[in-house]
Amino acid sequence: MHRRSLRLRLLTTFGVGALLLSGVFAILTYISVQRLLVDNQQQTDLRETFANAALVRSTLYSSPPALGALLNSIEAATNSSVLVHTHHQWLSTSHGAATTDVSSEIVHLVDTGKTLHQTLSINGQLFFVVGVPIPAVETQVFEVFQLDRLERSLQLLARSLALGALATSLIGVGGGLWVSRRAVRPLLNVSSAAAAIADGELTTRLLVGQADQEVQQLTESFNTMVTRLVTRMERDARFASDVSHELRSPLTTLTTTVSILQQHRDELSPVGRESLDLLAADLSIFQSLVDDLLEIARSDAGSLAHVIETVPAAELVRQSSRRVAQRLGLAETPVEVSEAASRAHVGVDRRRFERVMANLIANADHYAGGATAVRVDADDGEVSIDVDDAGPGVPLEERESIFQRFFRGRAAHDRGLARGTGLGLALVSDHVAAFGGTITAEDSPEGGARFHITLPRRHEVDE
Repeated sequence: MHRRSLRLRLLTTFGVGALLLSGVFAILTYISVQRLLVDNQQQTDLRETFANAALVRSTLYSSPPALGALLNSIEAATNSSVLVHTHHQWLSTSHGAATTDVSSEIVHLVDTGKTLHQTLSINGQLFFVVGVPIPAVETQVFEVFQLDRLERSLQLLARSLALGALATSLIGVGGGLWVSRRAVRPLLNVSSAAAAIADGELTTRLLVGQADQEVQQLTESFNTMVTRLVTRMERDARFASDVSHELRSPLTTLTTTVSILQQHRDELSPVGRESLDLLAADLSIFQSLVDDLLEIARSDAGSLAHVIETVPAAELVRQSSRRVAQRLGLAETPVEVSEAASRAHVGVDRRRFERVMANLIANADHYAGGATAVRVDADDGEVSIDVDDAGPGVPLEERESIFQRFFRGRAAHDRGLARGTGLGLALVSDHVAAFGGTITAEDSPEGGARFHITLPRRHEVDE
């Protein structure tokens, strides 16, 4: 399953986190400031209305005809509209608001002696209406304030907060980018170093610089681990090489002795001949084991020289299969070559490739009754070589393990069926990797197992 990268998750976390925090902060700020501005505006309008109502009452007492001039001066000074209602009639109407803008319910409530205020929406605009009773002259004063300035202020505040939230989110993404680079860089360095070591560059180490304590600890632990691993590998390789060399002398003596005994086979009793056959079989396995150990030791030490040649893939496979069959005393395995593969070339070490084919065909002979076909195909990028058999196949859980050293599958544990060293397929994997290719175990379409080799194709410009 495809997983998102750690860097992307960090960037997403910082960006979304900053957006959420700034969004919540902006909303809370807007609500608080809106309530504060509205409350302040209402308190100011209420005070102005009370003051204007006192002026209206004085004018009605002293000089009622001057009411019109007073209302005009009030509207000019406060930028509001003033409506006066007395004895159930409107004495004056403002040019900025109509008497119908004040509902009859509000007029009735104010007439009972209550001071009321209400926010109304008239033609898409917000207005704040304040009604003040003047019982002494049976009059009610209504002042209508436009809230357009307050609306513009709130809109400007909302835009500012939105821009602030966006800027905070961008800062959060920038911080996430910086943190992710700083946090992921050591992991990338470890990954690159591990990949280089896996490719055989055992001298690779991480540099210990001016880093955080955790990163320095990771670097030192990684370098220590690699050093110990390389030391152990070198020790194991030297041990295998030394043991193999030490075994060659007595092995040669044993081989010579068995050869001499084989020449006098007819002089032995039936029990002696049977014992000699068992000895010769075990000695052959022992010889193969020592040879494989020596070759693996040289490969691990980097002293296994490969002479890479660009050769026709089809002819290479045919010749290798033919020589392997002759050397092992087996029937020659049919080789099927596609039209594309007949013109394809590969870069291999001929002797090592023949060893690959020998091990695969011998493996099929030991565990699957022999190889049924060798198929060669190609495309623009690679050449594929399939070795099929009609045996029981390779269990799914063993298809990677069989290329490990000394691993022996279910069939190999049946002593009556085959007795192998457990190194043949490991050498095959090492040789194919040295050619720049890969090998996998699959199911053959005809039943049994298929060992699928892919090698880089050498085109004409490379030949």
